[in-house]
Amino acid sequence: MPLAGVVDARSVPLLLLLVTLSTFPACRATHNITAILAEHRDLAEFSRQLTATGLADNIDGRNTVTVLAVDDAHMAPLKARGLPRERLRHVLSLHVLVDYYDDAKLHRLPGGSAVVSTLFQASGDAPGSEGMVKIADRRGGRVAFVPQDVDDAQATVFYIKSVHEAPYNISVLQVSAVISSPAAEAPSATESRPNATDVMSKRGCGRFASLVAATADAAATYEKSIAGGLTVFCPADKAVQAFTPAFKDLSPDGRLALVLYHGVPRHYSLSALKANNGDMNTLATDGAKWYSLTVRDVGDTVTLLSAAPKPATVTGTLTDGETLSVYVIDAVLQPRELFNGSHAGPYTAPSPGNASPDADAKQDGDGGGSRGQKNGASGAAPGGLPFALVFLLAAPIVMVIV
Repeated sequence: MPLAGVVDARSVPLLLLLVTLSTFPACRATHNITAILAEHRDLAEFSRQLTATGLADNIDGRNTVTVLAVDDAHMAPLKARGLPRERLRHVLSLHVLVDYYDDAKLHRLPGGSAVVSTLFQASGDAPGSEGMVKIADRRGGRVAFVPQDVDDAQATVFYIKSVHEAPYNISVLQVSAVISSPAAEAPSATESRPNATDVMSKRGCGRFASLVAATADAAATYEKSIAGGLTVFCPADKAVQAFTPAFKDLSPDGRLALVLYHGVPRHYSLSALKANNGDMNTLATDGAKWYSLTVRDVGDTVTLLSAAPKPATVTGTLTDGETLSVYVIDAVLQPRELFNGSHAGPYTAPSPGNASPDADAKQDGDGGGSRGQKNGASGAAPGGLPFALVFLLAAPIVMVIV
């Protein structure tokens, strides 16, 4: 029977694409560490820090990997220390073994021990062999994990249980505490803490920097937030000048809230900012009120929604370092807690249909992101492959079917 008699002709391109893609061999890892950890509530903080330091992407990009996860209670002391992002990344990198170990393999170590490379070693940041971790089978079946530059007698991290195993692709094992070492926590040669106010005072954001400096406690809050990661949306001078009369009418507490509302206590690269598309907590949040703003990525343009009559648009990047990002915006953000109801109505964002659905095509860098071609574009099959390529690849399969 002819193929067209079985399948509607309009479905043939999609059918051929699916058949063709199903014959491609897997060429990269298919696991998702954040999705795996999301099934375990007590590992939430560990998952958040993997994402914040960029290690989640590194893990997902490896075909063979073992992740030594730590529960929230034992992550708390590490979080409280407020390590700079790069040192935190090094510490967490010790929890990622570039080999596969599951429960059975841990208890069948040749000679009772093994020395394994970690992502800290693989990154090239570890001096000598200090990015290696020794796995040792102890009395009573306990398995210890000890960094290469720490004496075995000081071992305090032990295997608890297996969380996820997909031989020989990815394994997630829970351990009793954070693995760390002097080498991982040592300051990097290039480590320096930038000054947020100084960065904001450059290239057309001087007026807002002056507001931060003149508002009690604002500058200090910005500076002490950098260590844990900070993103600042700095209104351009023209926008601040137009908003100055309204700013002067605010109470001292209101002025502080508005100034801090432009800071997010987490580092976002431009690509991460575009991928967020949701509400973000701000530095203005205190024990009594939750001050959040809304991020929208529409047509490759990042906009920020607040109580202002129109959204603010990110127009440039002043800096995007390891712990601090400062972006220029074209309007002053207005906290809903201070200005809600002062305008005629809420701003309606453009239809999501105008935005490219290819989120994976976003790229970090100087502020420009490349986007994939939309489905249905001329000369392309669903998924972005040209029809000609689909037919060439699928022709032998179609001939067999006919």
